[in-house]
Amino acid sequence: MHNVSSQLPRVAVFCSNFLHYSQTFIHNELLSHIRYEADVFTWRRLHEERFPYPHVYTGNLIYALTRHSTYFDKAFRTRHYSLVHAHFGTSGIYAHAYAQRFHIPLVVTFHGYDVAVLRNPWRFPPQYWPCTWWGPAMLQDMTLGLCASNDLRNMLIEIGVPSDKLIVYKLGVEVSSFMKAERDPNMVNIAMVGRFVEKKGFEYGIRAFAEIAKDYNNVCLKIIGAGKLERQLRNLVNTLGVASKVIFMGVLSPLEVRNILSRTDILIAPSVVARNGDRDSGLIVVKEASASHVVPIGTYHGGIPDIIEDEVTGYLVPERDWQAIAHRLHTLVKDPIARQHMAEAGRVKMEKEYNNVDRLEVLEALYDTAIATWTKIV
Repeated sequence: MHNVSSQLPRVAVFCSNFLHYSQTFIHNELLSHIRYEADVFTWRRLHEERFPYPHVYTGNLIYALTRHSTYFDKAFRTRHYSLVHAHFGTSGIYAHAYAQRFHIPLVVTFHGYDVAVLRNPWRFPPQYWPCTWWGPAMLQDMTLGLCASNDLRNMLIEIGVPSDKLIVYKLGVEVSSFMKAERDPNMVNIAMVGRFVEKKGFEYGIRAFAEIAKDYNNVCLKIIGAGKLERQLRNLVNTLGVASKVIFMGVLSPLEVRNILSRTDILIAPSVVARNGDRDSGLIVVKEASASHVVPIGTYHGGIPDIIEDEVTGYLVPERDWQAIAHRLHTLVKDPIARQHMAEAGRVKMEKEYNNVDRLEVLEALYDTAIATWTKIV
């Protein structure tokens, strides 16, 4: 629970949009601080009713183009922040300007696509091109970089970020909020959750589901999310002849997703590296699924192998290998006892390694480290 006290050090949290529906983890993190207070600085406020938060400063187009806001400046002068923390490297270039201007340490959390953008901004839409000018300085000047996976850490080292500035930090989930509900023993409910974009690999999950749907009448696939590939995915479902067994649920609230996971048996997380280099890191929904006693099938991609222990808490398969996904689905659908054992092991792993309360203690200790490191430098 966020402890409000004027005696606590303050952190200025930067994110370009506060918040996309897929970034619940940022909101949870803000609400879980114990030893720090957090204010949010953003270009656009999104879904305020879904993500209420009392201390949010919103910029404008001038800020987006110049990294400067008189409104933000006033807050920094009066609120006296001890540290700036940016979620995503693309927000880090804006946070960097304020860390430099007000002489305070900068922590940046790298989540996935942002590293691909910083490596080659020209492969992405124009709104990311400023990373060409401001990204290198941010990467060199930041006090500490928190990487959601070893994969991202290695990519940042390859583009010249000093390795001693980079730490793998795994985001947690509110494990106690996810529970197993009563499930229909005659049905096997399968789910995919995320935005309909190339890196999510939903095409391969659908193809795998269609393959096992030939042999089992008691399977159902629920797809939660939305995005530019929705028509393509719906057409694929129709082409493969499984429209009667696939339900597109649309965008749901975190509570609605939690309720569906509580009654789900298997999660498919078929993430891939997109053609422009975009990628996932440590998928929050895989953690939420395991916390809900759902068995995940994921790819050897980003931080997913850190979350899924192959053949113990779920299964790992190569990217784009829908036949391998289908093979693992077949195993889980036909063997409810194996599903139960894996589901129980997954819940235990989440309690031990990804409990948000424990992870926030680690994050705040990293804040302490960044402040101490900065103090020595200056």
